Amino acid sequence: MELPDSLRTVVAVAVYWTAIALGGSVLLPDPTSPLVAVPVLGGGAVVAHAARNGRLVPLGYAVGTMWLAVLALSVGTGVVDVLATPSGEIAPLADYPGVGAVGTVGLFGVLVVAYAAFVRRNAARDADEGR
Repeated sequence: MELPDSLRTVVAVAVYWTAIALGGSVLLPDPTSPLVAVPVLGGGAVVAHAARNGRLVPLGYAVGTMWLAVLALSVGTGVVDVLATPSGEIAPLADYPGVGAVGTVGLFGVLVVAYAAFVRRNAARDADEGR
């Protein structure tokens, strides 16, 4: 049984928007911070753009790239904290001053840059196939 395209699009939009909102706000120590608007509203704008223009596949790759950045930040911070503190206590990344704001905006920037790059790559590939 195949799903209608409209239902598939709605599910993709919901999944991508949720992944952006969660991944973009992972560095915020307070979930009620006004900075939550960056990944929630900004992510909604990017998802709406992708859905309107039929670019959900490049958006999926961009969301994956953003989550790779989250993973790299988490692992990198853990390694630095273990090596920098002799007692081996790992301080949460969000406890550092300013990291929440810079990280949230930075992760959203990673999403936007990756989305633009994947859209450009798909457009170039489509142009090459059209020759």
